[in-house]
Amino acid sequence: MTVTQGLSIALLVLVLVVAVWRRMNIGVLALAAAVPILALSGVAATKAYTAFPGDLVVLIAGVSLLFAHVERSGALSAVVEKVYEKVGDRQLLLPWVGFVIAAALSSAGAFSTAPIAFLVPLVAYFGVRYRESFYLCELAVVIGANSAGLSPLNPTGASVLAAAEKLHVHYSTWGLWAVSMLVAAVVVLVLQVIQEIRRRRGGGFTVIPAPALTGDETPQPGEVAAPSLYRWCSGLALPVFLVLVLFAKWDVGFTAMGLVALLQIAFRPPERAILGRVPWSSILLLAGLLTYLGLMQTIGTMKSIEGLLHHLGTGVALVLVVSYMTALLCNIESSTLGVLNLMMPLVFTAFTGSENLFWIVCAVCVPAALSVMNPVHVAGTLIIANSAQEQQNMLFRKLFTLAVTLSLIVPGLLGLFAVAM
Repeated sequence: MTVTQGLSIALLVLVLVVAVWRRMNIGVLALAAAVPILALSGVAATKAYTAFPGDLVVLIAGVSLLFAHVERSGALSAVVEKVYEKVGDRQLLLPWVGFVIAAALSSAGAFSTAPIAFLVPLVAYFGVRYRESFYLCELAVVIGANSAGLSPLNPTGASVLAAAEKLHVHYSTWGLWAVSMLVAAVVVLVLQVIQEIRRRRGGGFTVIPAPALTGDETPQPGEVAAPSLYRWCSGLALPVFLVLVLFAKWDVGFTAMGLVALLQIAFRPPERAILGRVPWSSILLLAGLLTYLGLMQTIGTMKSIEGLLHHLGTGVALVLVVSYMTALLCNIESSTLGVLNLMMPLVFTAFTGSENLFWIVCAVCVPAALSVMNPVHVAGTLIIANSAQEQQNMLFRKLFTLAVTLSLIVPGLLGLFAVAM
């Protein structure tokens, strides 16, 4: 390994440390770290830019804009409220309603933060009537949304697939999504059983939603209620998008952008508000990190890492180390997308040609999606913010404990299963 290659690894570690320490965007730090590497290696900046993930940027922006229209028009609220009305007082089903809706939205391509940000306050509104179910309903929403993010239509799943294709590795994309959803459903079911046992024994606890919530959105100055035609057309745009992408095999990002343009031209909602729903910080994170990793590939760092990993072997120890390291990073860094984009090139490099590659990918990716209720994540923060103030400290501890517990148990189980397979 050359000095420049070693420096690129050291700077990547430094980027992670500073990102966690100073709460800075990894993408900004990664692009800054590329400066000394470019200077020492003699690689032209134009060469580094070839690793810029333009397709993923278009995908994230396009799908986010499409869901912004669906949400803003009121189509999403209408569907969600109808579903909750149908479920009524069946408290055992309430967590699964949020789980299914959140998972469906993320599976269809919505960046996981979007359905979480939309549904967590809405669940808190319904939680005023069903206080015993509020905590579990919120957990089901965030677990369902983030676990379904491994769909190949979702930015997270698409970025894992992009890392695999770059290294000429193949795995079942929808198979990964299916395993992730199965594990997520099992986790929610176990939590529901534990809560029910505690309730029948007179134990457990009830989380009270924030009293200020009314469930009604306050319109912004100058805005009017969305016309019904806009609601119907934006609602119809989502199944049209899925048909074109899944069956006609159209590109996800371009298809979403095309539908977004049609909706914007036809109904002219405030463009600034629509553009504000794009997760620009996540796009910057992804672009900066993948550009830096591409530079590491160019100067041969990834090849050197591949050699070191092959000396360690591809047995159970390495699978568990990678799985637990990914879960740990997801608990201290708020972006599952960023952590997986950092770890998956190493996974594909280390286990290329392994017969158990699919299960190894599951062992790394699936636990990473489960720590989303950790209070350092947006989802955990939203749950706490939508609970009564006097319970927020208690809820912080419970969410943190649950995230750590899942990070200790699930990677080990899936890692051992991957080796056994």
